[in-house]
Amino acid sequence: MALNKHNLFNFYKDRAPMFKVMSMFMQKWDSKQKTRGYHGEHIPEGRWLKLFQKKLDGVAQMDASLSGKANDETPMVLQTFAVLEKRLDVAVFRAMFASSVRQARQFILAGDVKVNGVSIKHPSYPLSPGDVFSVEPDRVLQALGEKKPSLKEAYKVDREQVIQWQKFVNRARSDPLTVWQNQRDKQKKMREAYGDLYNPDLPPPEHDDVVARFGSRQESKINELGKKLNSITRNTILADIVNTAKAVEGEVDASVFEPQFGAALAKKCINIYQMVANNKALFEGDEQEMNDEISKILPKYVNGQPQGKFYDDTKAKKVKQALAELKSGYLEKVRKDHKEQAPSEDALVSTWVSRLIKHPKLPSWSEVQEKGRYKVDLPWQKSMWGLEDPSKPYFTPWRPRQFIAPFAVLPKHIEISFRTCHAVYMRNPIARPGESEVISPFSHEAHERAYMYYSRKGL
Repeated sequence: MALNKHNLFNFYKDRAPMFKVMSMFMQKWDSKQKTRGYHGEHIPEGRWLKLFQKKLDGVAQMDASLSGKANDETPMVLQTFAVLEKRLDVAVFRAMFASSVRQARQFILAGDVKVNGVSIKHPSYPLSPGDVFSVEPDRVLQALGEKKPSLKEAYKVDREQVIQWQKFVNRARSDPLTVWQNQRDKQKKMREAYGDLYNPDLPPPEHDDVVARFGSRQESKINELGKKLNSITRNTILADIVNTAKAVEGEVDASVFEPQFGAALAKKCINIYQMVANNKALFEGDEQEMNDEISKILPKYVNGQPQGKFYDDTKAKKVKQALAELKSGYLEKVRKDHKEQAPSEDALVSTWVSRLIKHPKLPSWSEVQEKGRYKVDLPWQKSMWGLEDPSKPYFTPWRPRQFIAPFAVLPKHIEISFRTCHAVYMRNPIARPGESEVISPFSHEAHERAYMYYSRKGL
């Protein structure tokens, strides 16, 4: 019993025995040999013979509604090795707190396993239904995590990563648009290939836009909007209305102001224009005279008092009120347009390339040997490869070992909490119609003949 890639390969290459050309004893011997190689291979044969029980446990649903129906057969022979499942070392392995039964034994002998809060140092300790056992979290991370690399292995990987990153930055700077499109296509293909298996911690596909991926770009857009809103005043709006009207050779109507203010606000603009259309200082003077005239219509206030020369007639007050209403609507339009405006691809590519910074050259190996560490600052890695925390006995940041998925079969008779590395032994494993709670990679026929070998009298 071990979460080992070599075991996975052997199971894949293993062929079903040809029982038709084998004698009965050969069938039983071959099945016993294979099943014992998985179930309790660390237990001597003599001890196993004392543990073996001919009586196998199973349950069947006694429901009148099922009478007369074809029910699945109860695979009782799969319970041949069920007696081993109550052992502490096997339960720790079944709960995926260790990569093998032998490693579970090491954890137990080292005092890293507790049963009902008490440290137990006997791997063969039999669990009873309701017992709670736990393993030190660091031990579990070590058991299921990838192997911790040596300093030399980490340096070799990081050196190659830095070289490839420098080449990528050079390509991006020489041909940014092509590299950008290649990266986008790569992400798209990954999502199509993996589908729902794609990293769930990443944003969903509908949010996989370049704006969301570059926070600095979004932040700069917000800053740009803030500056634009702060620059909009009644004075600047009146100046824009006057300059727009000046640029028109023919008759000025509401459509003239639509490009800047929109159709909804164009009517208010034409009303303001009509109020000031007869002001020669605004339309016939130079820019300085226009600004001076606007200052008289909209003077600055200090402590509630207008400064300098200003108009205080009814017409000026109407212009002020109309400009105040127009400003409120114009600010809302600017916010809405900014929110709906999608950044151009050229701007995004330019921002993306500017964020690509080459990594400093790593020190020589002799210098690394002397200091015992080196600095790494890649976009996807901020520490030495696999040695983010050199004090830990496993790969850091932690990641699961390879080929662990095929072995990740959780038992039904054990409730497991990986968050706290605790588990509850609910009951002894049993057989039901169509299934057995004893996890095994071997067939019903193999277990049947193994049981026949140990029972000596057959079923």
